[in-house]
Amino acid sequence: MAESPERIAPGVYRVDAVGIPNAVNVLLLENDDGWTLVDTGVASSVKRIREALGALGSGPEEIRRIFLTHQHSDHTGGLPGTLQIAPQAEVGAAEREAEVISGRRPPDVQEGRLLRLMSSRTALPTAPVGKVLREGDLVSGFRIIATPGHTLGHVSLLRDADGLLFTADAFGCMPRRLRVGVRRAFCTDYELARRSARKLLEEEFATVVFSHGGTLRAGARAALRAALERS
Repeated sequence: MAESPERIAPGVYRVDAVGIPNAVNVLLLENDDGWTLVDTGVASSVKRIREALGALGSGPEEIRRIFLTHQHSDHTGGLPGTLQIAPQAEVGAAEREAEVISGRRPPDVQEGRLLRLMSSRTALPTAPVGKVLREGDLVSGFRIIATPGHTLGHVSLLRDADGLLFTADAFGCMPRRLRVGVRRAFCTDYELARRSARKLLEEEFATVVFSHGGTLRAGARAALRAALERS
């Protein structure tokens, strides 16, 4: 049985998409008409997403939108299964990521040699993306910020109303240390990822949620700045 989702702020819940706490995070955003799911985790995450919705008194039939921050399989692996239990959900992504997720463009190449070899032998799950969003567009009250580098179309989300930032993989911990791009080997263009990290630090935010790592509240800006300086 999955743990109950973590309430980050009003209408925002973090879900452990795998059995290790904070290893792979997806978000559930509450809307007047149902839920927006941000990222889908891996293939086995579908059960945990369904259980998280149940703990919130809802079900997959109330997922109205799925937004994908980028193409990597720990973010899109659960998409086919999620669409099986929530076929009514509209899938959205930034333009380049939408092309990859839809199967119209090959995946971005990662810097790590072993990861390049592994990805060349593994096909990403694909599904149609019905809505292409751009920088400045809103996803359930969160503003899209283009943060390329981890992948070339990677985006982060910021709710300006309360300074809640979801970096996705622009920053992240794997396993424990906070880094730009989670790890250099995972990035397509690490120097571009560093520029995107600097761009995020120019925004106004207070609380930070990552795809990989625990939520930061006190000292969030200082922690991100320190990670950038170490990079």
